[in-house]
Amino acid sequence: MNILFPGLDRSSQVSLRDQLCETISIQITKGVLPAGIRLPSCRKVAGHLGISRNTVISAYQNLIVDGLVISRAKSGYFVDDNSRKSSFGQLAAADNSASKPAPGLFEKISPTHYPSRYRNTERPYNWLEYKYPFVCNQMDAGRFPLTDWRRCSNEALGRAHAPHIFSDHLYEDCEELLTQVRTRLLPRRGIVAEPDQILLTAGAQQAIYITSVLLGGPTRTIGAENPCYQDARNIFDQQFGNVRPIPVDLEGIVVSRELADCDLVYTTPNHQFPTTVRMSKQRRTQLLSFARENNVVIIEDDYDSETDFDPLIVPALCSAPDGASIVYVGSLSKSLSPGLRIGYLVGPADFIREARALRGMMIRHLPPLIQLTAAHYIRLGHYDALVSRFQSAFENRWHVARAALAKSFPDADITSGWGGTNFFITAPIGVDLTGLTTAARMQGVVIDPTRACYRNPDDGRDKLRLGVSAIKAEKITEGIAVVRSIYDRIVSGN
Repeated sequence: MNILFPGLDRSSQVSLRDQLCETISIQITKGVLPAGIRLPSCRKVAGHLGISRNTVISAYQNLIVDGLVISRAKSGYFVDDNSRKSSFGQLAAADNSASKPAPGLFEKISPTHYPSRYRNTERPYNWLEYKYPFVCNQMDAGRFPLTDWRRCSNEALGRAHAPHIFSDHLYEDCEELLTQVRTRLLPRRGIVAEPDQILLTAGAQQAIYITSVLLGGPTRTIGAENPCYQDARNIFDQQFGNVRPIPVDLEGIVVSRELADCDLVYTTPNHQFPTTVRMSKQRRTQLLSFARENNVVIIEDDYDSETDFDPLIVPALCSAPDGASIVYVGSLSKSLSPGLRIGYLVGPADFIREARALRGMMIRHLPPLIQLTAAHYIRLGHYDALVSRFQSAFENRWHVARAALAKSFPDADITSGWGGTNFFITAPIGVDLTGLTTAARMQGVVIDPTRACYRNPDDGRDKLRLGVSAIKAEKITEGIAVVRSIYDRIVSGN
């Protein structure tokens, strides 16, 4: 038979063996290589593709294990007689009307439910490849503890855990991870909770969404910080009849008449998103008293707390035993990895019961393998060690960035809550920085714009937000100097 295999991509992160396996399995599934047909010899394939015979032999052996190929003594390799090609292509050809979109389907979406029309973070997908990634709240990928995580994953994949990992647990969470959250993570923030007061979520964002669906409605009003975490405000815009922007000053969210008619209030007290301001003790007391006296529910997004290197970090609002109704949102995204999507919601048991039922309608539960691996990782002390390393690295980067910003931007107002990894820069009056983020990318710099954080986007046109959690310390000063050069060109109109 003729060689049917196209060239392999040597620049790909997928091994040559796995690329060859993929190619052959696809051709078997499509029927290009029918059952019983003899495959080209290892020597011919190796010569055709310019790879070693051992690579081809290894690929064929993998396909044998998968039941797609068989080996016959002194005859070679053949497509297994029991393999089946997919009938999808035949079905589609027989009735290609299935691929045609239903007429007018988009028009049937409620005008108030167009998620794609909400403003959101603008960031290139490949931001990791840029020279100066000043993105906020992302991980320096090189610092991820891959060896320890793999070891914990292997432990979770042991035969004793297999029934748990590969089963449907309806709406229940992994008991091991719940225990670690309850006994190791929440106490860091001064929170004491029972197992039935905790729900594991697919990141903090799902926790906010679930809370909004349960407590929202067309007659409900929520007060949200302005500026605000844009994804939270987008959720509120969909789920509440009224979203009231509440000003933020140097002490955090302002407790004033704007909150008087609100049913709920959303706040990020540890490091306000995006201004980085930490809520003062006086403001915390004021907010808690107001919420208790006016029966206002507080949604506390404890953003950026796990990696906070301030040894005197204030406990969460949720830890205050003063009777205020608080829904607490936590996450491992900043301290472990955003890609794992592990968050948690803490509240009264009856609220968490309904939250669990609602989450069940979406995803039932987080993948058990991820839950169990994370539980082992925390239990064995790897998480504590990782957080400690992050805190040391972030404190060093914070000092480097602060010094560089003071030197490069002496004419700007720079805010950065001690213990965090983000810097909020306000240019002098009259300076419009709208085009800076786009221009910066041309110079290898990624900066998260802030306009989407404001109810009125024009309020953020003179603002910049730089994060140092994902950029190496030795690149910070140089990168900030590049940002300043772009800033000067924009201001001068060149």
